[in-house]
Amino acid sequence: MTQYLFYITGIYCFLVVFFIFVLAPTKGQTRIWLWSALKLFFFATLFSSWFTENIVLKWILIEASTLFGSLLISSSGTERSFQVGWKFLLINSYGLGIAFLGIVILLFASKPLETLDFSALVVGLEGQSGLLIEIALLLSIYGYSAKLGLVPNHFWVGDTYAESPSQISSLIASFVPVSVALALRPLVQLERSVNTSLVNSANGLLFIGILTILYATWILNKREDIRRIAAKIALFHTGMLAVFLWLDVKDDVFYFLLASTLIVKLIVFVAMGLLRMDAGKRMIGQIVDLPSLNPKSFYAYMAAVLIAFVFPLSPVFILDMEIIRIGLTTNLIWLFCFPLLGLVFFYIALNKLLPIVRVKSRDFETTEKHVLTVRLRFFIMSVVFALGIGAFGMYALVMGGFSNV
Repeated sequence: MTQYLFYITGIYCFLVVFFIFVLAPTKGQTRIWLWSALKLFFFATLFSSWFTENIVLKWILIEASTLFGSLLISSSGTERSFQVGWKFLLINSYGLGIAFLGIVILLFASKPLETLDFSALVVGLEGQSGLLIEIALLLSIYGYSAKLGLVPNHFWVGDTYAESPSQISSLIASFVPVSVALALRPLVQLERSVNTSLVNSANGLLFIGILTILYATWILNKREDIRRIAAKIALFHTGMLAVFLWLDVKDDVFYFLLASTLIVKLIVFVAMGLLRMDAGKRMIGQIVDLPSLNPKSFYAYMAAVLIAFVFPLSPVFILDMEIIRIGLTTNLIWLFCFPLLGLVFFYIALNKLLPIVRVKSRDFETTEKHVLTVRLRFFIMSVVFALGIGAFGMYALVMGGFSNV
C-alpha cells in the first residue's frame, strides 16, 4: 500500500511545483512554458526510473535528469546560476560515470543474461564472488552516493538548493534523492549477500550517511541564510536516507520513507520561497531589521521546520519512532542517536529563526500579494497532505507495523 502512496505523493509534489511556477511566477521568471516543459521532462525521466528494473535504463534515466536539472538551475539567467548549474552537471555526471563503470563490471562478471533486469543480474552472479564483484559494487554504490549528495560529494547540494529558484530547489531536492535511493537499494542488498565482512560498501554507505548528518548539523550553526538553512535540512534528510538504506527496512517502511522525503522537502522549499519573497531578503539579520513582515510567511517556514523534525503527526516523527522500534527489536541501541540528532538540528534552526518573530506585522505587499497568496495556499494544501501521510503512519504503528495495515 505504501508503494502506491509513494507514487501518488510523487505526482502530487510535481503538480504543486508545476502549478506554483505557472500560476505564481516571480517577476524575473520568463519563458514560463519552456521551463515548464523542462520541468516535465525532468519529472518524467525520474518518475519513469521508479518503474524499471533494467539496471542500465534506470541509470540512463537518472543521468538524463542531470542534464535537465542543470538547465533548470540556470533558468534564472544569472552568472551565478550558470556556475551552479555547471557544478551540478559536473559532480553528478562524475558520480554517475563511476556508478556506470561499476555496473559494466558487474555485467562483465555475470553469466550471460537474457535481460538487463536487476533480478536477472542477481541470478547471473549466483555462486560467484571475489574482488572484481566487490570493486564493481563499491564503484556503483559510491558513484550513486555522489548523485545522492552524500559527503564527500555533497558540494553541489548547498549551492544548488540555495541559489536556484525555490521551485527548482524543491523539485531537485524531492525527486533526485528518492530516485537514487531506489537505484541504490538493490545494490546495497546485493553487497550484503556477496560480502559479509565488516569492511564493505554497505557499511561505507552508512558511514558517509552519518558524516552527512553530522556535517549538516555542524554547518547549520554557521549559516544565517534562510536558503542555506533549507539546504541543510534537505542534506540532513538525505543522510537519513542512507541510514535507512543500510538498515534494509521492509518494502512498506521504505516506500513510506520515500513518500515522506518527497512531501517534507517540498514543504520546506515552498515555505522558504514564501518567506524569501515576502521579506525580499535571505539573510536572517537583514530580515530581523525589516520594518515589517507578514507573519504568515514566517510561521509557514517555522511550520515547515517543525514538520521536518519534531511535529508529532509529521511523517518524519513516525520514521523516528520506526527507527527506535528497529533499534529495540535488533538491539542496535545506537540507532537512538538519529532522532536525538534531529532534535539537536531542530534546536539550532529554531534559535536561528526565532528572532524574526519580533518583526512587526503587515499584509503582503500589493505587488506580490497574488503570487504569495497562491503559494501560501499550495503550502497549506501540502501541509495537510503531509499530516495525512503522518496520520496513516501513526495508524500503521498502532496496528503493529505497515505490513499489518
